[in-house]
Amino acid sequence: MGFVVPAVGVGLAAAIGIAAYSYSVGASKEKAKKSSTPSKPTGPKVDVYFGSQTGTAEEFAKSLAKEGIKRNFDMRAVDLERFEGDDMPGQAAIFLVATYGEGDPTDNAKASYEWMKSEAKQGALEDMSFAVFGLGNTQYEHYNSVGKFYDSQCETLGGKRIVELGLGDDDQDIQEDFNNWLELLWPALDAHFGLESHDVADSGGVEYRLQVETYPTEKAARKLCGAGGVASSSAIDHQATVGMTVTCNRELYSPEAGRSCRHVELDIAGVDSDYITGDHVAILSDNNPELVASLARRVGADLDEWVVARDEAGAAPFPCPCTVRHALTRYLDLNGALKRRQVAALAEAAGDGAERERLERLASKEGKDELHEYAVDGRRNILDVMRDFPSVDLKLSQLVELLPRAQPRYYSISSSNLTHPSSVHVTAVVVRDEMPDGRVFGGVCTTYLNGLPVGSRVTAFCRRTTFKLPSDPSTPVVMIGAGTGLAPMRGMYLHLDRLRSEGAGMGENMLVFGCRTSKDDFLYSDEIRSMVDKGTLSHLVTAFSREVPGQRPYVQHRVRERAADIIRLLDGGAHLYVCGLTAMAKDVKRSLSQGLEELKGMKGAEAEAYLERLHSEGRYMQDVWSS
Repeated sequence: MGFVVPAVGVGLAAAIGIAAYSYSVGASKEKAKKSSTPSKPTGPKVDVYFGSQTGTAEEFAKSLAKEGIKRNFDMRAVDLERFEGDDMPGQAAIFLVATYGEGDPTDNAKASYEWMKSEAKQGALEDMSFAVFGLGNTQYEHYNSVGKFYDSQCETLGGKRIVELGLGDDDQDIQEDFNNWLELLWPALDAHFGLESHDVADSGGVEYRLQVETYPTEKAARKLCGAGGVASSSAIDHQATVGMTVTCNRELYSPEAGRSCRHVELDIAGVDSDYITGDHVAILSDNNPELVASLARRVGADLDEWVVARDEAGAAPFPCPCTVRHALTRYLDLNGALKRRQVAALAEAAGDGAERERLERLASKEGKDELHEYAVDGRRNILDVMRDFPSVDLKLSQLVELLPRAQPRYYSISSSNLTHPSSVHVTAVVVRDEMPDGRVFGGVCTTYLNGLPVGSRVTAFCRRTTFKLPSDPSTPVVMIGAGTGLAPMRGMYLHLDRLRSEGAGMGENMLVFGCRTSKDDFLYSDEIRSMVDKGTLSHLVTAFSREVPGQRPYVQHRVRERAADIIRLLDGGAHLYVCGLTAMAKDVKRSLSQGLEELKGMKGAEAEAYLERLHSEGRYMQDVWSS
């Protein structure tokens, strides 16, 4: 997920329910200084904790805190890593928590999650009032399970609920879900603290609260902010990253495939990073240089100038000072589809009345379907929209505040720490879509990876997952993956093959893999066949969806056909792994349920319970993503 909540303009602010911001640039230093030092709130103290993996919950928390300050609450956004449940006397806390993976908490929420789950004593939160908003996606099986957990556990541990749990669905309109919850939150907070309910006065336009200034040289910029620069308030800048060196970057598809899939190897020898088979690698990629240059020209920015951006608290949205080029290349998300609040800001910046009216329509609740078709289905980024609406006059200062932080892209590692302890392998399809109007949309990270020569340095970090092989290599495993969903399965069969070569006994292992054809996009085909020949894999089941005209077999169909073998293995203690799109994972589970009903005489609920038991035992694991 990567959604943000800054501000919008007059008339639209009330409709969209988002806080407003003020800005200054260059010569407007005095005005900036005055507007960036508002009076300190005197109302109740409320901490807004965020559990965020891709930045959405963090941005929601920051916007909520800014709105709270306008309402005189002493509010701040706090990384959930800093939550101290044992020391919360008399405080109120708002939790904005995302669900990640198979119903897991985000990395920065794990400690508080485990504390609430197994360490906290009864009544530990009896002096705390709370409210929870969960961020999830209905395409995933464990929709918003973390948000539901925090809400129920806070109550179980004695906390006093301020407002009912809010749930945001990333598959629909998570922004609107959040805004609707805010409409319930504010009066509930007033009532909880015995305050008189009031509406925040409309500021009369877009208020950008970041102070953004540019300087011709680094020396001039540091004269303002000191040798140490301005600390970033973004959680991603506090993540420990390392420089990984590209040692291999090769094509996996045949020329006839009409697409590209890269196999990239990243050297981690000598850097403070390691991984275990089944982990993820998170890559912080650069935006396309052509997009950076074009957007800079559009907003009249000099890429070689130095920029310093600060909020009212003196914190920066990214490490400052830096060049405008670096800010647009590394720190800001230039390629994402615009949200309503961004389009609303563009509407106010439009000089042409017809263009302004059209943008206001797209930014309205009534026009949300039109915006989805235009921006999401149409794959338009901010530069595309500004080209479609040439009268929009946006400056660098506004751009810095309107655009969200670029977030790392997570990839399932396609190597094993046993066979490649000093190298992380990535298997990624390059996203390149030709649009009907002639534009070419390229995925940020896969475009970046595609162009990296050997010797390049990549900023990245490894992330632990629960997607792990059983400790006993004689335990059978069933691996099901489509396309690049093969990535973690490759790490697993390489891992098992190394153990086999060292004398370990193998279980009856099965790989079910699907792609379009056996010749064009059967990833690592020779390697996989050698695993069968050596006995590491007992069964190889393939589904080529475009091999035979008129036939479209997918992995879920093969699972249904081989249900007897798979269920026999599961009954014998096998572990099952699924990797790929959420829709595929749901279809695989449905095929297994149908097999259980037919072969074991189970009814629907019994089959569901059988599979759920496997999940609870750690024997049914998924590494999936939404389309």
